[in-house]
Amino acid sequence: TWESGGNTVVTGSGVTLNEGTFANGEQAATLTVANLQQDTSYTCNTVSKTYTHSDSATVVVEMTTPYEFKAIKSDSALTVSCTCTGSRDLEITWTINGTTTSQNVEIGSYNAGKTGTIELTGVLYDAVLECSTVVDGSKTVSKTINLKVIKFTEGLPKKKFVNLNEDITLSCSISWDDTRSLTASPTWQHNSSDVATGVENSNTASVYTSTLSLTVVWTSAGLYKCSFSVSGTDADGTLTLDSDDSEIIIQNIVAKKRLVYAEKGTAAILECTTVGEDGVTIIWSKDGTSLSGNTTSYNSTTNSLTGTLTLTQVDSSDSGAYICESSASTNVKDNITLNVYETSGDSVHVLAGNPTTLTCRVSGISQAALIRWYDGNSIGITTDITGGDAAGFNSTSSTHSSTLSVAAAATAEYSCEVELSDHTKKQVSLNVHVFTLERGHVEVEAGSSATVTCRVLSSTTDTYSVTWQQGNTIIDSGSSGYATTSTGSEYMLSMDNLSTDSLFYCIVQSTQYPASSSGNTTVSASVYEIIGISTEVKVGSAATITCKTTGSEGGVSVTWESGGNTVATGSGITLNEGTFINGEQVATLTVANLQQDTSYTCNTVSKTYTHSDSATVVVKANVFEIIGISAEVKVGSVATITCKTTGSEGGVSVTWESGGNTVVTGSGVTLNEGTFANGEQAATLTVANLQQDTSYTCNTVSKTYTHSNPASVVVG
Repeated sequence: TWESGGNTVVTGSGVTLNEGTFANGEQAATLTVANLQQDTSYTCNTVSKTYTHSDSATVVVEMTTPYEFKAIKSDSALTVSCTCTGSRDLEITWTINGTTTSQNVEIGSYNAGKTGTIELTGVLYDAVLECSTVVDGSKTVSKTINLKVIKFTEGLPKKKFVNLNEDITLSCSISWDDTRSLTASPTWQHNSSDVATGVENSNTASVYTSTLSLTVVWTSAGLYKCSFSVSGTDADGTLTLDSDDSEIIIQNIVAKKRLVYAEKGTAAILECTTVGEDGVTIIWSKDGTSLSGNTTSYNSTTNSLTGTLTLTQVDSSDSGAYICESSASTNVKDNITLNVYETSGDSVHVLAGNPTTLTCRVSGISQAALIRWYDGNSIGITTDITGGDAAGFNSTSSTHSSTLSVAAAATAEYSCEVELSDHTKKQVSLNVHVFTLERGHVEVEAGSSATVTCRVLSSTTDTYSVTWQQGNTIIDSGSSGYATTSTGSEYMLSMDNLSTDSLFYCIVQSTQYPASSSGNTTVSASVYEIIGISTEVKVGSAATITCKTTGSEGGVSVTWESGGNTVATGSGITLNEGTFINGEQVATLTVANLQQDTSYTCNTVSKTYTHSDSATVVVKANVFEIIGISAEVKVGSVATITCKTTGSEGGVSVTWESGGNTVVTGSGVTLNEGTFANGEQAATLTVANLQQDTSYTCNTVSKTYTHSNPASVVVG
């Protein structure tokens, strides 16, 4: 049913009611106003159909929180949520100890309930949180959360002076609520180690107390701390409370420094002072052996309450445990550890631009060390580098090292500063020296010997170890076909028969600075082919010979020789070095009027690698004589004409022409190329029935040098 203004609302006068259908536990009833003119409030009254005598329900609003009590650690943060559920979108208000607050409060959107959260930071005191909402302007629904701040109510004294064999009790307490689901686990520590003996715990409704009782012995001195771990369903996680350190000081003999560092070769001074005693002598021992009297290695003195042991020039054998003991009582003693240390570092000599690493070390110590790097006098080139444990001075290693990576090596001076655990500082100077490598590539004729070079250039005097390598194979003088030599700082690799392009690694390692990384460069040994193209032409005609190279990287320089003399352009000779294209180059020598056989040598040297050995080839320019022997016969008879060559190296190929047409055997014509013997060859053309005067041209081309120009003669 519906009500408005105290009256029951029914269907009619523009109002339509629909009770809805019940399905799967849900039912939606609606009220529709056809023409709403003003704000109107309606009350929806519901009564169970199943249990008809039930009270009617209008709006049920509930407020829920995840807990009603929470223990938190002092000065911690906490986020608390409160959810309001019901059929209305209600506002949530927070109060702290009765005072309304909006600080750090967030309210979520309504969706079958609204959640409000309050964020607390730095909670120092117990507090009561309340979240509430007002229903229909009058009814308040709220939830309360009690916060209990767990904190120390009694701590430890900062310092406590005690006597040997004295019974003492240390006590610390925390605030408490023993009515809640909380568990406290107190622990005690002495010099960072857990203590179990002598601990007693007790608690009241408001205070939880833990005590540590002990009888003072020499090992009782040091720092004490009590801690509480509070957990349980009523705690905000596990709450850990640590007291401040409390120092127990026993009146005894005390070393000025229990850890002493001395650099090898320097003097070490150990000092002990008595506490609470006067007029005593301090006795020294090392590793259980008494150090009595004075020697050239050490001397001891006692002045007032201070005893001094001086070691004049220490080395590693002086490292160890020293004891200073009061003459008044053998129970009054203290220990001093002497570490005799030595610093060192590795300078390097590496290939310029290569990454490299500098190493700085300190040896002979049993505690951690910090190592900082400096660039010359500039402080702070790098952040501090811990040589020992990054957490502090508690390493057990006797040697500490630190490395500085240099991305691109250049000549520079660095220093590393070693800081020991007692803040003793020692600087070590390190240098980066660099060298460069000058490569000697070669390009030679395939199958010939070749030598590649690798020259080390540096302003620093040094010697080097050089290794040659091809692929993964090391090459040395024992490698077949290879030889390694050196002259000063130039290193050579020679090979007997270079047949293909090859790439070699020249790997250089400094011998003066063995910590240096090696540097390497690649040196190439390339090959190319060279062929000479000879020619054979008619005496007195022009002749061109060719020197062709293939496979060169950038072309070759070409010179010609004949009879031990250099041939140059002029006096009927024309030289053309040719153009290098796609790995090929064709050089030519042309003789305008060749009168006799002439042999030329073509010398080539790589233009890319100018110090390479030259490659040569012999090219011939030969001549031969050609004469035509004509015939004159009776009309209709057989006629034979002859084309005779002399001086050819291997004979000629002969073709005939007449009237611009090629003449072949057939139709009464017989051709005979003749046989080459002793430099002569006679080719004939026979006409079986000659009817008229006919002129023939005999064309000849060298069979030995087939690309030679043809030589011709007219025969009739």
